[in-house]
Amino acid sequence: MKITVIVAKLSKFTAWLLSLMRRQLAIGFLAIAMSLSGCVKYDTGVHFSSLGDGEIIEHIYLSEQLNSFSQTAVQTWLNSIEQRTIAEQGRLERLNDREFRVIIPFDNPQQLVTKVNRYFNSDLNSESKSQFKAVMRIDRSNFLVVIRNHLVYDLDLRSIAAKSLSGTVTTTPKVSIDANNPIDLDFSVQSPWGIKNISGNGANVSSDNENRQMTWQLKSGQIDRIDAVFWLPNPLGIGAVTIGLISIAGYYLKYRQLPWQLASK
Repeated sequence: MKITVIVAKLSKFTAWLLSLMRRQLAIGFLAIAMSLSGCVKYDTGVHFSSLGDGEIIEHIYLSEQLNSFSQTAVQTWLNSIEQRTIAEQGRLERLNDREFRVIIPFDNPQQLVTKVNRYFNSDLNSESKSQFKAVMRIDRSNFLVVIRNHLVYDLDLRSIAAKSLSGTVTTTPKVSIDANNPIDLDFSVQSPWGIKNISGNGANVSSDNENRQMTWQLKSGQIDRIDAVFWLPNPLGIGAVTIGLISIAGYYLKYRQLPWQLASK
């Protein structure tokens, strides 16, 4: 009996130790990848449809420089991304050996905020000192047939920086800042009626009027804020107005006058 209990405890301890090693390996690789200019490029976009739903689309590009790292470490890191993606009912597409795409659907802006905050502030990221913190919120104002959406996205990138590697690979996630060696971090929003930038703290902003998209190029080593407004149609309001107009038209066809004209007599 005692031997069985000891074996069970050892099995649990071994499983915990392997899990911890895999997690530290992923964290270490993420820190190393973030410390090389152009090694990892993130393009994160939010695409809205005319009904207010849409997709979070994240492109991840890995440069050839990463071939020198352990493929096990790379795969462990990608597995952690895939786990967070699946947790948000999304999917990870492997376009080729160095290019990946994360697609996470959302039904409305409120769900978008929830999924973004959970995806970019996962338990795995919280264990790394090189984490970046991302908090999004959307304030909505209803104007019957349209909704004004005020998006504020705060990203704390002070712990993400770039430096050249020394000869030794380490799993220590802390990296130093080199302003001449930036990390590629882009965030974009595509809305059917376009989007207007209110202010951007340190972010370079570019507009694509043809695709009704705005892109912010973020800077590592500082706090970035995205502050923008976009409008979306309100299906409920449009439906209510449409029903009201149909009712008035039917009343007029039946009585040859409008309801308020009959009431005035």
